[in-house]
Order: sequence, then structure tokens, then C-alpha cells
Amino acid sequence: MSGSWLSIDERMKRGFEILDKIENSKLRLLVNRICQSLQSGVSKNIFNTEEEEKLLVSLNLEKVDLTILLQTITSVYSQASFHLVKSAALENTMKEHCSIGKDKVAILEHAWITHSEGIVNAFKRQSIFPTQVTDISWSVDVKAASTATAKEAKPIAKLQLNLGGLENSRVTVEMNKTDLWNLFHKLDDIQSQLESLKWVPSSILL
Repeated sequence: MSGSWLSIDERMKRGFEILDKIENSKLRLLVNRICQSLQSGVSKNIFNTEEEEKLLVSLNLEKVDLTILLQTITSVYSQASFHLVKSAALENTMKEHCSIGKDKVAILEHAWITHSEGIVNAFKRQSIFPTQVTDISWSVDVKAASTATAKEAKPIAKLQLNLGGLENSRVTVEMNKTDLWNLFHKLDDIQSQLESLKWVPSSILL
């Protein structure tokens, strides 16, 4: 089942059933805490063991139901962030596809209005790739043909990419003048696109 931008499976349906039974005051605090964590770049293990134990008592839930509830709320805002969902669209999806009361919808929508810009920017800073370039070193060598004439000598740049992630490693790339020129233009294009996505005005989410 899908609410256009929101992918809803059986587990999430169960999450909304649990959410709909939570007291409004407690749900509001829970949702805001999750949103604040998402803004700081934390989307997993938002609550420590002690905090989860307190939530189990406060919300009168079993461990498995609490896990489903937290995952459901986190998933809603993660998907909304990915699709840059406006608050009105979030409200409509909650009403039409999630089978929760208007008061619960209002709580979820208000939290999105308050925290959407920070959550979107936090997700933009995260990489979806496990390996990233952490440093670059370079050198220039001159390769000559067997006749070793100056006219036939060709400068070759060597780029060493230090990769970090699950396993640290190094990759060395050799490039001639044309390769470097093409790389420069590609990087310039990438920089331009990054600049255009540098910030998300809150107005596009409201």
C-alpha cells in the first residue's frame, strides 16, 4: 500500500494502530524527541535502554510494539524528508491512508512544520555510500617513449584516493592532460549542483 510518497507495509499499519492509542500529550513529546534526533543526524537507536524501559511503562506497551511504533514514526519523517513533502501533503496522507484520528494527524503535521527544514538538511549531509574519499594526494611523472626525446615526453598525473568506510583502502589513478581537463569540468558541474542544493527554504515544505 502506498500514500503516494509514503510506502506503507503491514508493519507500519500496525505502527499506526499503536500510535492511535497513545495519549496526545505523550505522543507529542515522543514525536518531537524523534524529530530532534533526526535533525541531529540520528535515525537509529534514538533512545537508550533506560529510556526505552521508561517508555514501555509510560506508554504501557510491549517491547515489540514500542519498536514498531518508533520505527513507524521515524519512517514517516524519513520518507517525508526524502520526498520534500509539504505539510499539507503529509496531513492528507495521514488522513487518507494511515487510519489515525485527526488529533494524531495534527500532532504529526505540527512536528513536521516545526522540524522539517532541520531534518531535510540533516539527511542531505548523510551519505548513502559506505565508502567515501577522505583524502587525496597527487604527483606528476613524465613518461617518455623509447627514443626519450623531449617532444615525445608525456606528463602523467597520479591521484591517490584514500578511502574510508567499512574498510580503509587506497586507489591510485593515472590521468593525462585530457583526462584531468575532463575531470575538472565534471567536478565543476557537480559543484554547481551541490550549490543549488545547499539549503532548502522552509517555504517549499509548508
